[in-house]
Amino acid sequence: MRKRPASTIDPSKIQTAAFVIEEELLRHNLGVLKYVMDKTGVKMYQALKTWATWPLFPITREYLDGTEVSSLNEARLGYDEFNHEVHMYAPAYKDEEFADILKYCSTIIFNSFEQWKKFKPLVEQFVKDTGMKRECGLRINPEYLGKEESGGLWTPCAPGSRLGIRISEFKATLKENPKALDGISGFHFHIFWDKTFDELQDAVEVVEKNFGDYFAQVQWINFGGGQKISDDDYDVEGLVKLVNSFQKKHDVIVHMEPGAAIVKNAGALVASVLDVVYRDDVDYKIAILDMSFNAHTPDFLLSGELDMPVTGAKIIHDEKELKNYKNVYQLAGGTCVTGDKLGHFHSFAKPLKAGDKVIMEDGIQYNLVQCTMFNGVQHPSIVLWKGGKSEMIREFTYEDYRSRMG
Repeated sequence: MRKRPASTIDPSKIQTAAFVIEEELLRHNLGVLKYVMDKTGVKMYQALKTWATWPLFPITREYLDGTEVSSLNEARLGYDEFNHEVHMYAPAYKDEEFADILKYCSTIIFNSFEQWKKFKPLVEQFVKDTGMKRECGLRINPEYLGKEESGGLWTPCAPGSRLGIRISEFKATLKENPKALDGISGFHFHIFWDKTFDELQDAVEVVEKNFGDYFAQVQWINFGGGQKISDDDYDVEGLVKLVNSFQKKHDVIVHMEPGAAIVKNAGALVASVLDVVYRDDVDYKIAILDMSFNAHTPDFLLSGELDMPVTGAKIIHDEKELKNYKNVYQLAGGTCVTGDKLGHFHSFAKPLKAGDKVIMEDGIQYNLVQCTMFNGVQHPSIVLWKGGKSEMIREFTYEDYRSRMG
């Protein structure tokens, strides 16, 4: 596979703060996914929970089959702006929303047999009344913990997880009601976040061991997302071989729902330094930016092990090592929250000063969809970088903040 091209963002042409999406890199990632699709026949759906910048859906629509959503709003967005192939999974569905979910979603995946039993009559009535096809699936929980997982924040199969049906529950339900799978077209499992092919291979073996006896009753198996398929070092050919073998063995179609793999390293969050604060009781300076980690990159506060790569800077985790580096800064946001800062540090080639621009690499995935306007902080604009030029997709104003508050 062709390696991902280098970023060409010129920060001097970007008015900050801004999420900048690079079309060339976006298309590169999508090209890797399309290669897998062409080699296997796998169906791929864009997971909107990772990235939902709908003005660019005409690009992703060239490569992918549809969207994977987890809420009614996402379902409507996928239906209106991508295509009508909308696959939905949610831990539970609201009674008052389900009629619209049936309207907008071609496939609905249930988190429990209880939810399936509750809504099955409504699905059947909708199909009877409209003549429109609706497929239904069940999310299964293979209780697989990855090699480096211990049941943390991002582990869907951790002990006590609310996500998916465990094999003990599966068997108990079918023992009580052998027809519980009637009307179910497929199974869905999602157990990863930012993982490699080796872990997928191990997990598929566990899924087959626990649930393989039931695969003959369905037409598709959804492998979920969380795979770093578009990374340069990902074993793409291994994935192709695994999918083809799995589909042939079980006579099913594999579905996948890439999210991060679509926009991984395909854009950045570009910010400006507003001020540099010096403190004599620490071995670093504090660079206050015209953005907010609290409001714009919340995952980096929720999970301290995440690194924020910054162009031209080295990441340092151990505060005891800071004396060994020059021009060390803690990057901080512009809100009044004490914790609006990164938990690790960056060493730059030159000292930072007010007006300098900082490029936070891989800044698109999850960050853009999770943004808030807490503290009334300015929401970063959304920019497309194409052919060495920036194209404004969306700017946010006071009216956006005001309309959210009442």
